[in-house]
Parts: sequence; structure tokens; C-alpha cells
Amino acid sequence: MRAAFAAMLFGAHGEIAAAAEPTATAVEFHNASLDHYFITAYPDEAAMLDAGTLVKGWTRTGVAFNAWMTASDHAGAVPVCRFFGTPGVGPNSHFYTADANECALVKQNPKWTYESIAFYIDVPNAGACAANDTPVYRSFHPGATVAESNHRFLIDLTMHEKMAASSTLEGVAMCSPLSSAQVEADIVRLLAQATFGPTNALVTHAKGVGASAFLAEHFAAPVTRYTPPKYVPTGAQATYCPTDPNPQCVRDYYSPFLVQNEFYVHAMTAPDQLRQRVAFALAQILVTSGSDVGYGYGMALYQQIFRDHAFGNFRDILARVTLSSVMGDYLDMVNNDKPKGDVQPNENYARELMQLFSIGVWELQKDGTLLKDTNGNPIPSYDQDVIEGYAHVFTGWTYPALPGQPARAHNPRNYLADMTGVDANHDTGAKALLNDDVAPAGLSMSADLANALDTVFRHPNVGPFIGRQLIQKLVTGDPTPQYVARVAAAFDDNGHGVRGDMQAVVTAVLLDPEARGAIKLDPGYGKLREPVLFVLGLARALDTASDGVYLSQQAAGMAQNVFRPASVFNFYPPDYVVPGTSSLGPEFALQNSATAINRYNFANTLAFGTMPPQANVQGATGTKPDFTTLAAVAGDANALLDKLDVLLLNRTMPAAMRATIATAVNAVPAGDPVARAKTALYLVGSSTFYQVER
Repeated sequence: MRAAFAAMLFGAHGEIAAAAEPTATAVEFHNASLDHYFITAYPDEAAMLDAGTLVKGWTRTGVAFNAWMTASDHAGAVPVCRFFGTPGVGPNSHFYTADANECALVKQNPKWTYESIAFYIDVPNAGACAANDTPVYRSFHPGATVAESNHRFLIDLTMHEKMAASSTLEGVAMCSPLSSAQVEADIVRLLAQATFGPTNALVTHAKGVGASAFLAEHFAAPVTRYTPPKYVPTGAQATYCPTDPNPQCVRDYYSPFLVQNEFYVHAMTAPDQLRQRVAFALAQILVTSGSDVGYGYGMALYQQIFRDHAFGNFRDILARVTLSSVMGDYLDMVNNDKPKGDVQPNENYARELMQLFSIGVWELQKDGTLLKDTNGNPIPSYDQDVIEGYAHVFTGWTYPALPGQPARAHNPRNYLADMTGVDANHDTGAKALLNDDVAPAGLSMSADLANALDTVFRHPNVGPFIGRQLIQKLVTGDPTPQYVARVAAAFDDNGHGVRGDMQAVVTAVLLDPEARGAIKLDPGYGKLREPVLFVLGLARALDTASDGVYLSQQAAGMAQNVFRPASVFNFYPPDYVVPGTSSLGPEFALQNSATAINRYNFANTLAFGTMPPQANVQGATGTKPDFTTLAAVAGDANALLDKLDVLLLNRTMPAAMRATIATAVNAVPAGDPVARAKTALYLVGSSTFYQVER
């Protein structure tokens, strides 16, 4: 492309009347032999490049962003100057700028030749774009010579940050106007990340208030509480249950069955959706299992910790989890006494506290990547001496005394309250801790515990280690190091000198530029919806009424039996690599032929089947999806698919997929709108485009 052709092309376009929606699209092309990028907002120039006759070697990348065709299309729109490197002295590439001062400066540079106005665009104010604009980032790719250098312009920060090794991000160069559909798409994406799934009512509300206000509402929402199943004596099913009037005594009280059902009921209907999503994420990091601690009332009390503290401070979460009698039982801290003869304190909780609940096994940089020694080897976060040190800290704790019974050195199993300390069973000697700290001898039990938890909480790994997992649980499975670093920074300091502020961390996760954005172009962005989110997302989209039983059973059949992971390592590891790739995809660890088929079966049953009440569940109501809203527009296949595209796919449905599903819908008689709606719901809900959240 040379200036003469560009001038001819731009001169052919007249004025376009002002419009509320963007009036131009800047399309990106790539030349593989040059490894250069080029953008154009003119369809005839793009068509010329597509044809490859006049100018060869350019192909579309799939990247595009909105703009204005003329200055009159939008108040405040400014021209984007387009330059080409002067042959023989400048780069063999194009350069664009919306900065009038920069444009004037480059015009004076003999290495650049001004071609024309490329398009019109909005510009940032104090480095930030307006609410209905999205940033256009500019990066510089230096070549081996001046002629080989190139700039790239993208609206997807993730793509820039994955190119960081070969390019320099120069910041926000301009602001691309979003269409109303794109604004809506990002709101729906936020709801998929911050709730158990968008609903029609929630989309309307969130669009009205915006992302920041939506989060503020949820931070202030009252906490939904579990109804603790009644206390039952431990190890006494055979003697207790025959005297209890509940015929399902063993299932209801000696397993987490009722708590699991209530989890799904709350996820479907309770207003504190963000709190519940964060609590669910935390419960999968600081893990206990109902398979080992099989008492419903205990599991309800343990899970309530995360709801109560989801927006509090991570230090408080560590303290509550450490003293939980459920955790004490699960990881052997309860009745863990000081050394006696050859018997040493149990190391289980000490090890998992560090390995899984706070810092991980390797020292990390602020961006979550490994910190290495001078030989390039990863550095362990702790050693055996430190594990033993914390194991000795965690001595002397027992279950709370049963109501009406005297306290003992080893109280019988009871989850009604936190563990209680027995001074005589606590090791008061000095102990090796993290960061080369040493707990001094003679500390009281409470002081010894507080000091030890402080050393864990202060460790620099906590921010990136916990931050990355929260990003994975809420937003994307393989976050960039830059994204992790920004979230870790919020953990280290909430802006007011406070470390561990979970509200600040959650805000950083959900409002980060890599989380927000109407269009996600990076192919590695997103995550497989874990079974719980897959089931709940489809059910909530249909305003389903449910007692939770069927939903719980279905997720369990997909290998996520909520609150009953097989081990402390959760249902899936955060470092699971998708087979055949180099990308992290934690939830894919659950995906196999059996669980994949169960996903299709669930979508089919939700659409076409019945899910009646389970006869042996007291107060059961079954699961009943509501197709009224979809059936109302099902006479028009495109209108029906528009609604599902928004609600389930945040407007990512490919044209080919739409055409195929429209054909299937139109094969159903127009006089049966419910059947048409069910057909569309099944095909969209079982598709990979829904199962992989982007």
C-alpha cells in the first residue's frame, strides 16, 4: 500500500450523517513475510487486500474495533493520522495516531510520510476512556532494523500482554466507541463472572447501573446464611437414627446432603450472588470434604465462614479456617498435642496451610511466576524445619465442649463452635517459621497462633498465589502474569495501606481490563464452565424453580459433588494443563467422555424432560424451568437466538452456528413456540460455545 492508492481511496468517501452507533470498523490485517500489521476502516481497501491481486500477502487476523467514519458522526471524535514509513529511511510499515501533537510531530519526521486520515475516534481523558468506549492499546515491535519495526493496535489487553516478550506496550492510544450490543455483552460477561449466571432481570438491572455500581451493591448486600442441620452425636447413626422421626436421618444429618441442596437453592435465588461466588471459590482453595467430615451441621458452619468473610480480610479467613473444628478434624489439627516421648505433632495442617491455602511450594514473583536462584532453579517456599515449626504451633487444640458437659483435654467430636485451647497440651518452645522468623518460647497459645498466622499472611507469595486462583475461578483459566500482578498489588495494599482486603482483591479481579471488555480476541482467554457453574448457568437463564436436589445430582455426575471433593487438592488442580496445549485449564481436569456425555444429558433433560420432586426429600418441589420468556419470541428463530446469544454466550455466537440452529428451530412447527424454545436452548446450552465461557 502506497500513499497514492490511499489518497485515491480516502477521497472517494463522502460524509455520513451523525449516528448513535459507531459508523466504521477498523479491520486488522497481517503480513506473515513481513510480520507486520495494518488496519483500515474502509471496506473497499479491505476488499482489495482480501483479493490479494494489487497488494499480496495480507490476511485478516480477526481483530477489529469500532470507529467513526467522519468527525460529524460523534461529538468529540478526532481524526486518526495515518503514516507510512518513507522508503529507504523509515519503517516498511504504517503508523496511526489520534494525538494531534504527535501527528504534527511525526509529519515533521522525514522517516514518515503522511498519507491521510484513517478514520475518526474518541480519545482518552487523563489516560481513561469514557464509559461506553473501550481502550485501544498501542504496542511497539522493534525489528532487527528500523525498516522491520512495526506498531500494533488492539482493544484486547490480554493479547498485548501475551506479546510482552517481543513488544513494548505504549499505553492507550485511542478509545473505540462500543455499540449498544457490545456494552450489553460485557455486562453479561460480568454477570457470568460475578454471579451463578445471568438472568433477564439481572441483565436489565446491571446494564442500568454499570459494572462498578453493580459490584458496590453486592458488596453491601446482606449475607445469605445456611440453615444448619441439627446437631447429631458422632458415630451414633445406628443408635440415634432409630429414635429420630426423620426416616432419612442418616442421609440428612450424617452427610452434607441438605447443605448441598441449600447451596443450589441459594445460588438460584439469593440476592448476594457475588458473595456466594467468592465464597464458593474460597471453599475450593481452603478445602474440607464432606466425604471425610460427614456431618451436615458441621459443613454448613464451615461453609458459612467464607460467606461471612468473602469481602473481609484474608487474615481473618486464615484464622477462622485454622480454628474451625471441621478443618481441625479434616487435617488432623484437633487433639494434636505437644511432643510426648517419640510421638511428634501431626504435620498435616501445617503442610497444607502453606502448600495449598496461602503461599504454595515455590517462591513467587509478584506476577505469580517462579522466582529462581542464580542457577535457574525454583526456590522452595519452606522446608521440613518450617513444617515442623508450624506443626508445633498448632498443638493443644481440641473440639469445643458439648453443651452441658465439662471441658476435657480431648473433648469428643463436636462442630458446633471453633476448637478450644488446652494450655497443658501446647508446645511452648521456640519454633522455626517462615521468612526465617522464630516464634519465641513462652508464648501463650493464642499469641503463638496469632504470630504464626501473621508470618504466613505477611509472606509475599500470598497475593499472587491466592490472586491467581481467584482469577481462575471467576474469570479465566490461564491469566497473564501482568493480570496476576495487578491483583496481587491490590492484595498487598488496598490503596489505604491495608493488606489482604478481599473487597479490593475481588474488585481488582473483576474490573481488570483483562476481565472487562466487550470483545475478547485472545484465543486462550476464558475457561471451561465447571459443572456447578454449567448447571446453574443454564438453570438461571430459564428462571428455573428448584429445590436443589436434581441440580446437585447432575453436577455430581459431572465429577463435581459440591462440598465433597476426593481430597484436599479440590476437584481439579489450578496448574492443570489442557492436553495437547501449553495453556492452563483447571476445569478441564474433570472433562472426559463420561462427564461430557452427562453435560449433554443434563441440557437435554432441562430442555425436554421432567425433574419431579424426590419422594424421600421433605418439602421437595423438584426442578421446573420456565420457558415463557423464550417462547414469547420463538416464532422468529433469529429473535430467539438473539436472546440466547445474549444470555448464554454474551454475543459470541458464530454465524455458522446461528444458521445451523435456526434451521433446526424452523423445522419445529411455528405453532409450538415452547418446543422451538426448548430446541434452541438445548442446542445452545450443550454447545462448546456455552460450555467454554469467554
